[in-house]
Parts: sequence; structure tokens; C-alpha cells
Amino acid sequence: MARYQYDLKPSKISLIRRLSMESFMVRVYTGPLSDEVDHVSVEAEKGTSAEDIVAVACRKLRLSASGGGGHGGGGASSDVRQHFELAEVFSSGGQLCKERRLDSTENPVALQLLWPKVVPPCASESEANGSQGLFDGYRFYLRRRDPEASAGGWVVRDQSAVDSFLLAFLTQPVAGKEFPDLCSLPDLNEHTLLHNLKARFNQKNIYTYVGSILIAVNPFKFFPIYNPKYVSMYQNKRLGELPPHIFAVADAAYHSMLRLRQNQCIVISGESGSGKTESTNLLLHHLTALSHKGLHGSGVEQTILGAGPVLEAFGNAKTVHNNNSSRFGKFIQVNYKQNGMVHGAIVEKYLLEKSRIVFQARDERNYHVFYYLLAGADEKEREAFHLSSADKYNYLSQSACYSVEGVDEQHEFARLKQSMEMVGFS
Repeated sequence: MARYQYDLKPSKISLIRRLSMESFMVRVYTGPLSDEVDHVSVEAEKGTSAEDIVAVACRKLRLSASGGGGHGGGGASSDVRQHFELAEVFSSGGQLCKERRLDSTENPVALQLLWPKVVPPCASESEANGSQGLFDGYRFYLRRRDPEASAGGWVVRDQSAVDSFLLAFLTQPVAGKEFPDLCSLPDLNEHTLLHNLKARFNQKNIYTYVGSILIAVNPFKFFPIYNPKYVSMYQNKRLGELPPHIFAVADAAYHSMLRLRQNQCIVISGESGSGKTESTNLLLHHLTALSHKGLHGSGVEQTILGAGPVLEAFGNAKTVHNNNSSRFGKFIQVNYKQNGMVHGAIVEKYLLEKSRIVFQARDERNYHVFYYLLAGADEKEREAFHLSSADKYNYLSQSACYSVEGVDEQHEFARLKQSMEMVGFS
């Protein structure tokens, strides 16, 4: 199978919103296909297909089906879309983590609107409120079509950095120094428990078992231990057979459900900022990956995953200790068919912090959705709904906190609207 090399340095945004709210510029990186330019920009709408963007990108690069390119004249041939494709690539720390071949009918703009985006700390206020920012690790690359690759599923390419992390992850701890299961401690008390967690954390092991319970220590940074290689590695394995991991808990519940034909329950609890929201997202991603066995997810599965940004916008807020704190409890019921495929899901919310709507403590904010709307609405919407800036509203100005460092709220509003469309809001 062919391998591809990508330049994974941080870049300026790949998506620039137009005033019409309908037209976007999609940045397509060329990789080894061009020595003269590192990317081309293609104007597209939400419904523009990947193959149409490929055709325009090839025409701009003057690529032909036979492989000729450059600026020597001639346009892309009529069958160029059968020879080139788009790949969605995710990287972290300059290292390739995974990639996914786009189906010709997929819509890159709709996908890109769901990508998380951050604003550099040094960005000016105008940049923070505008379209300047960094997508958090995602890019589109143009490449030659790989006949052996299937569309839809994420694929991990052999990468030394990721493999070395995997090797370190699988390395057994030194006997008597640290224990992957706290029940194995020869002397179990508060001191030895905390010392063992600290020793494992210093070795980049953020997960530790207590019997069938999993303790997760939030590292507040990305670890490359959630890609498809780990999904496959933990499939149908007993707890404790491999190093502690949240995928092991999800896999044990999934296969127990299929084997015993009984409902299974996973409870996630912890203090604010401990990573409950991220852990929930990881569990859902793994459960849906098990359901469709590595193939492209069904509409139901994609809807379940797309509900995350909607729940966070209406139920999460900035607090003193956490910039994205969930201010409610939720119960997510995922229903499966007898063959293990996802059939549907129900989300119930509990104990929403309603008082936050009318009052916020200093350095805290109201729910994200209010700030997303004020930052992301276009001129027509602002006029129709009589919208102003956040400091003009009593319910938003009491804490004198209007923004969150590193968050592009204009982009988050577009991402929210895309997610709402996915889950069925008109």
C-alpha cells in the first residue's frame, strides 16, 4: 500500500467564512504533488462534493491523469477525478496520527465546520473575533488515488513517533515500582495509592485500574493513544489483559452486552476539569467504531457523535477552574440491534445549573451558546434579532468575562449550526 508524507507544521485556518454564510474557501494541501505551492484554495459550499473540489484543485495545479503538472500549460483531464482523491489528515505535535480517505460524495465544507479550532494566545482581539485561527490538527490533502484504500474509516500510517509511544505504552511496569491495578498494591492506603498514580502519570500512563474501575488522570494535552490501532488492539480483550485504557472499559461493556444479552452501564464521575466530557466522547467514539467494525458509520452513529457540540454549547460554560465545564448531568442510552449495530440513542439531562443563566461569579461566563451567537451571527441575523455585543447584556456582563483564551467563537457558532443540522434541527 502506498504511503504519503505530509508537511504537518501548524498553519493558518483552512476555512474562511464569506459574508453570505454559504460560500467558503477550502484549503487543500498539495504534499508531494507540487514543489511550487504548498496548498491551493477552492471556493465551495456545504453541498459541494469532494470529487468536485478535487477537480478544481487539479485544474489549479494543472495536474493530469497521467501525472503531469506544473505551470507549463494544459488543464486537468476529464477523468482526473478517477486518479486523485482528498484525504482528511489529523496530526498532533507535528506528527501524523491518522488519515481518512474521503468518499467522492462527501462534503468537505460540512466536515471542516466540525473541526475544533483554537486561537493563538498572541492573536489580537480582531483576529480572535474574526476568522483567524488554527484548526486543531486537521487538514485536507490532495493525493493520488490509492486503489487498496477504502473510504470512510480512519487509518493509522506507520509513524515512528506514534509507534514509539505505543511501545512505551505496552511496556510492562517495573515490578514493585508501579502497579497498573491498585488492588495489586502490597500495602493499600492513601499515600501508596497517590504515589502509584503519580509514578504512572510521570511515565505517561494516565489510566489505572482499581479492579473493574478505571481511574483517569487528566493530562491536559493530547496523547496518541486513541487512534484505530488502539481500537483494534482492545477488541474482545479481558480487563487487565492489556494496559489500562478507556477503550478496554467500553469494549468489555459492549461484548458483555452481546454475550449475556443484558443491558450494560458505564458511570463516569469526577471533579470539574477531570475530563468527564472527553471521556464520554471517547467512549461513544469507541462504541460506534465497534458497531460498524471499522467501516464508515451509519447515519444513526454519525448523529450520535454529532450531538456532542450541541450539548456542550447549551450545557457547558467557563468556570474559574475549567473553560469547558459541563453544568449538568446526562444519561446517554445507546440502543443496539441483536447483531451489534447501533439502532438509536436517547440523551436525558439532569440538574442543569439554571441559576447560571441569570448570574455568574467573577471570571465565569454564561452558557457558551450566547457568546457563539453574538460572535458568529452575520449582519442580517444581527439586525433581525437585534443583537449587540456581550457587554450590553445584563445576563452576560455581570462577571466582566466575555471570551475564552484559545477559542474562536465565530467558528464554534458555525460548527454548532452544522452539528444541529446533523441531529435534525431545521
